Amino acid sequence: MARTLGPYVSSPHGKRLMGKEPLVFHCNYYNYFLQKTLLLDDELAMHEVIADAAASSAFATLSNAARGLELGTPDARRKLAEYTFSELGFGTIDLSRVTPSGGVAHVPVSHYGRCLRAASGAEFARPQSYFDAGFAAAAASVIHGVPLESLEGRIEACQSMGAPEGRIAVGPRKRRDAYFVSCGQGGQWAGTPVGPNKDTHVDESAILAALGTLDFSGNEEGLVPRFGVMLTNHFANFYNRISFEFVHRMKSTGLMEAAEDLLVEAGFRCAFHTFGGIMSSAEWDAVIKPQCKTKEDWVHGMVATVNALGWGVWRVHELSAERLVVRAYDDYESSGWLGTYGKAERPVSYLMAGGVAGIMNLIHVGDISRKPTLDLGFYEKVFESDARFFPRQVKSMAMGDDYSEVVAER
Repeated sequence: MARTLGPYVSSPHGKRLMGKEPLVFHCNYYNYFLQKTLLLDDELAMHEVIADAAASSAFATLSNAARGLELGTPDARRKLAEYTFSELGFGTIDLSRVTPSGGVAHVPVSHYGRCLRAASGAEFARPQSYFDAGFAAAAASVIHGVPLESLEGRIEACQSMGAPEGRIAVGPRKRRDAYFVSCGQGGQWAGTPVGPNKDTHVDESAILAALGTLDFSGNEEGLVPRFGVMLTNHFANFYNRISFEFVHRMKSTGLMEAAEDLLVEAGFRCAFHTFGGIMSSAEWDAVIKPQCKTKEDWVHGMVATVNALGWGVWRVHELSAERLVVRAYDDYESSGWLGTYGKAERPVSYLMAGGVAGIMNLIHVGDISRKPTLDLGFYEKVFESDARFFPRQVKSMAMGDDYSEVVAER
């Protein structure tokens, strides 16, 4: 499917950029649980943060891509925005009726509207397409050359509530606070990661080469169905902004540690569905499983696969049936924190923490090799088991260490 897009550009440590913005793969289950977590308390007004983070990341991507491609007409920039939305797995969006003064963007297919419903198992009482609202505002700004600060998107209809299509009204921005400014690649570690752990039968380079042959672009509906989930090739700085702002706002209520625990729980959900789906997939059976002679090989295989997701470079530092230590070089959470806020006072790699423990829970507690059904009952059986693994963040690139380190133990 030919699309006008900003080119994908490789960056050190497993990163890929589009329009100078780092991209990371995440699935509809992670997007659902993370957004559900952020919207638990209406007083935090996190729906505004979600929309603004989407607008900021999309504006950076689209404006940089439009300049790089020298797109001189509104129509060319409109196609860039529509194609980018679909390419990255967000669905399909029609921006043809949005003028410099506003208008309505139609969203026939929305990842946040349709695919979050699939993850939740039910319709929602409130709309979920805040990302679409922010994207539409950013697109209108880039298409028509008007300041992003002058626009906002407001949800008129959402597929999460049963609407046949989404509608986003783009108009003058009523709030006075400024949009978040994306930090791009953020803080980058200048060193070279250690090589893959050799105490395994698994060949990481062969796994990455095989995964590199797979097509992860959005299909005709702008969705990316892979590994039993719906993937998005999402903006890393979108996730960082909404997660870190959630912790900040919860800190003011005295519940910062509870907020951090909830973000780690979102990482558990990501591991359960994405990692579980990968390890149950035909691709795993064809490429990785033949290399796996032991449960430890399964861990190495999954960690190698993580290095294709844009999350940084993960390395198994220590592994037994009771303990896993993973070091991550340039993990996207730490990079985003450093680029936005400077040095952190505590570790911020919440997704990584949940993911590392999730690998051990799936392999050693849930025996994912038996291909169980990845439903809520199995999640509770594994991740609420007395034998489950818990993560601890013991080093953090955001705090000045050369790498982030997570220990998962029973």
